Amino acid sequence: MSDLTAGQSWEKAIEASETNLTEEDKNVLFMLSKMLGQTDVEGQISQIEVTEEFLEKQIKEAEEEKNKNEKLYSRLGTTIGLAIVIILI
Repeated sequence: MSDLTAGQSWEKAIEASETNLTEEDKNVLFMLSKMLGQTDVEGQISQIEVTEEFLEKQIKEAEEEKNKNEKLYSRLGTTIGLAIVIILI
């Protein structure tokens, strides 16, 4: 077994993960890792809840951005398709 603390193991897992997390998301998770094992159970639960709320907000913003971009690319594709048809006619 390794002699890593819970926080160090957490940071190592974040760095090794192949996800689409933004740097801001990773920073929040790194901040959480600093608290693991450093405070009592209530403090850790509180920090996890704060982190969870922040990440839920980030997810909501990402979904809104996806929906906005989805409409944009759909309209752009339709416009380009029509332009190609007009050019070919």
